Amino acid sequence: MSHELKLRFRLASDPRPTLKDHLSLVQQLTRFLGTQDALLDESVWLLAADTKEDSYRYLVFDRQGPTTAALSVLDQELEGENAIKTFVIWNGQLAKSQGASISYFFDRADGAASAMSLTLGSKPPASRLGPWSTVAKVLSEAVKIWRPLVATVDTQKYVRVFPDRPAVGWMLYLPMLLTEQQIPEARALISVPDEDNKRMGTIVVSVTDAPFSGTDPEHVRAANAIEVRLVDQDLLPRYIDL
Repeated sequence: MSHELKLRFRLASDPRPTLKDHLSLVQQLTRFLGTQDALLDESVWLLAADTKEDSYRYLVFDRQGPTTAALSVLDQELEGENAIKTFVIWNGQLAKSQGASISYFFDRADGAASAMSLTLGSKPPASRLGPWSTVAKVLSEAVKIWRPLVATVDTQKYVRVFPDRPAVGWMLYLPMLLTEQQIPEARALISVPDEDNKRMGTIVVSVTDAPFSGTDPEHVRAANAIEVRLVDQDLLPRYIDL
């Protein structure tokens, strides 16, 4: 079973963030992930390529930041890519229960928000990062790094109610104050503060008694109910508006 942390964001455009800037943000996340799982530490990530041999060739990060080799390879690959720029990195583990990857999309010509997706494999029915509270800490850290327009944690097989809007899945972050009165179906609401301890937004959690599964009818019902509640109050944005 894989859980995915996905977010959509817009960084300040003046000056325009460079490839190195984007990779440095990813490194911040991997540094935090490494405190939870050594197989996700910043030192293990590699550039994904078309072949197995090439996918073990270039380390992405070292103590100083994104490596010169990774930057050089990606600069060459992305040269002339005008519609959208993207890169994929992985942790070098072939076993599905130990594998992880990060897909990153930025500089979209159509003006749409940039995106990052972290996929973590695990043995069903476990969560790679353990209990929901630890997963929420990782999501909170990602929110502090990118300050996203929306962020979610769910599984690939979860089917949301509204295809044109983000899923609630296991967890949903929105950059707004949300209360139990607004979402009584939520199992937990977590405030996310910035570095000045000012509240940036709220993480809505649908399931706390087990790792979320997109094939568990009770889990799906819980997440779907929150989605309906949010849309009824015009709180769940459409992708087109992000």
